[in-house]
Amino acid sequence: MRGARWHGLVTGLAVGLTALPACANRLTFEVRPDLQPDHIIACSVALQDGWISLVQVRGVGMPARHPIRWRMSQREEAAILTALQGFIAGDAASIDPYASRTPAPPFVSVTWMTSLDGDLASGLYFQPGLHLPGFLKASLTTLGLENTCGLSARAAE
Repeated sequence: MRGARWHGLVTGLAVGLTALPACANRLTFEVRPDLQPDHIIACSVALQDGWISLVQVRGVGMPARHPIRWRMSQREEAAILTALQGFIAGDAASIDPYASRTPAPPFVSVTWMTSLDGDLASGLYFQPGLHLPGFLKASLTTLGLENTCGLSARAAE
C-alpha cells in the first residue's frame, strides 16, 4: 500500500513537471516528516527565460494543472544558482539513486538539475532529519518558499 502511494506521488510530480517547459535549472524538494503519506510535501522550483515556476504537491495528490509562475528578480535567480552551485561544489554530496536506500522519516530529499559546460548535471541529495545545509536554507528563505515547501518550522531544528 505504501509503495503504491509513493508511486502515485512520484507519478503525480512527474506529470506536473512535464507540464513545465524543459528547464536546465531546477530544484525539487520532498519533505517527508513522518510515515504518513498524506504529510509529504513536494515542491519543484525551476528557472527559465527570466521566470520562476513552482509546482507543489501535498500528500499523494496530483499537482495543480498550471504551475505558479512569476518574474524572477536578480536576487531570486542568484539564490537558486547558489543552491545549485552548492550541489555542484559538493557542499551537500549527492548519492547514487540506484544504490542508495531512502532513509527513515523524517528526511528531506532534493533532486537538482542544471546546465554545466553545455551538459546536463544532476543529482539526488538526502538529508536525514529536517535540517538543511546553510546554502540551501538561505536560498529557500530568499525565495520565500519555507512555508510553501513545508520547511519553515523544521528548518531550524
